[in-house]
Amino acid sequence: MHKLFIVFITFFLLGGAKDQTTIKKGIINFDGRKREYYVSLPQNMSKPIPLIINFHGFSSNAIEQQDFSQMDNYAHMNGVGVIYPEGINKSWNVGLKAQKFMNEENDIGFIDALIDSVTSKYNIDSNRIYVCGFSNGGEFSYELMCGLSNKIAAFGSVGGNFIINEERSCNVKREIPLIHIHGTKDKLAKYNGYDEYYLSTIESVNFWVKHNQLDKMVVENIKDTQKKDHTNVEKYTFYSNNSDTKVIHLKVVNGGHVWLGSPVFDMLYWKLLFGNNNREINSSKELIDFFLGYKLSDFN
Repeated sequence: MHKLFIVFITFFLLGGAKDQTTIKKGIINFDGRKREYYVSLPQNMSKPIPLIINFHGFSSNAIEQQDFSQMDNYAHMNGVGVIYPEGINKSWNVGLKAQKFMNEENDIGFIDALIDSVTSKYNIDSNRIYVCGFSNGGEFSYELMCGLSNKIAAFGSVGGNFIINEERSCNVKREIPLIHIHGTKDKLAKYNGYDEYYLSTIESVNFWVKHNQLDKMVVENIKDTQKKDHTNVEKYTFYSNNSDTKVIHLKVVNGGHVWLGSPVFDMLYWKLLFGNNNREINSSKELIDFFLGYKLSDFN
C-alpha cells in the first residue's frame, strides 16, 4: 500500500499543472484554519448557475485537478461553474480507519461552509450543486453522500471507491443519484478493493443501488472507436420504474488510475505509471451530463 502512494507522489512530480488564468483563489476561515479553494465561472452569470465541486486526489492539489480533469471547458459551455477546493496535507478525510493515509480534518464541515460562502458571493443556484472527485477525492465524494446530502443534488467518483468506516453515520433518507467511473486495471484504487478498508467498485455502486431501491439494470457496450487505447467501456444503468433517480457505472475495461478521457493522460509516461487512458468517454462530460439531470428539490 505504501509503495502505491509513493508511486502516486511520483505521478504529480512528473506532471506539472499549467498556468491557469481563468481561475480565482478564495479563502474561508474554518476551524481555526484558512482553507483555500479556486473557482472557475462561465462568462454569463446573469442567471443563477449550477456548480460542481471537484476534489483532487491524494498528494495532488486543486490546480492540478483543474488541469488533469479539463472540466472547465465543457462546464462553461453548459453554463456551469466549477470549484476546486484544497485539501489539508493534500488529502481528504474519508473516515477513521483510513486516516493513517489521509487527515483528521472536518472536511465535511469545510465543504458545508464553502457552499454557504460561495453561494453568498456568486450567482449560484443552490438547487443545483454537485460534487465529484478523483481517487481520494472520489472517496470523499462518497463521504459527502452520507454527510451533506441536504445541500448536494448528485454525486460522482472517478477512480475512488467507498471506504468502510464503522464510525460513519449514513442514515440518508433521500435517494442519491450517483455516477462512478473506474478502470478495471487501476493499480491504486483497485477495482476489486483492497485491505480491509476499501470496498470494491461494484460493492460501492451496489450500496447506493440498494439504498435507492433500484430493481432494474441495463448494460450497454460503448462502441470501441479507439482501438489503440486497448480499453473498452461497459455502461451499467440502474433504475426503477417508480423513480427518476439513477445510478450509473462506467466500467472501463483495462483502464488505469487516470481521469479517464482527459487528453492530459494520453502521454506515454502516464500510461507507463498508471495504465491506459480511454477516449470513447470523457469523465468530465459524463459527470456534467449526469449531474444536470438532477435538482436538490427533486428529493424534497
